[in-house]
Amino acid sequence: MISSGTLHVISTELTVGMFSLSGIAFLLCLINKGPISREPVAHWALFFGLLATPMAIITGIKASSGGELSNPLLANKVLLSMTALGLAIGVIIRNRRGGRVDALHSILGLSSVGLMLVTASLGGEYSRRESLLFFLPKETVPIFPMWAIIFISILGLLLISKSAIEHRS
Repeated sequence: MISSGTLHVISTELTVGMFSLSGIAFLLCLINKGPISREPVAHWALFFGLLATPMAIITGIKASSGGELSNPLLANKVLLSMTALGLAIGVIIRNRRGGRVDALHSILGLSSVGLMLVTASLGGEYSRRESLLFFLPKETVPIFPMWAIIFISILGLLLISKSAIEHRS
């Protein structure tokens, strides 16, 4: 039988790999360079990253000592990954409804990717005490600030309403 820790590593690598591929493709979309397949690659990689994310979250919680969100760093990881998940779902829904890949669409896709990569880096900080986020103080845990939650929520509501208005006409 596979342990939660091993399954977490597998699902995390799959999630991070898919989000990274999506990020590269969204960057190519933003600068209008690269092959014409950059848009489908960005969205399909994001979709498969979305499919792998819940397994990474569940196995991560099970693999942590105590099997719960007792550590604030783990709580931050869940908040960041859920935010990335929500942004990614919004990007995919907008694309499926016929939205064109413009600068805003690419930036939102890149934001989702960035949040997921920060989440992965916080996981490295939790498990191995090493992280790419060298500019954050290590003795304090960077709680996801309330202003960011409010900003992302308002942004999501604006994008949903914009999409609904565009599809009524």
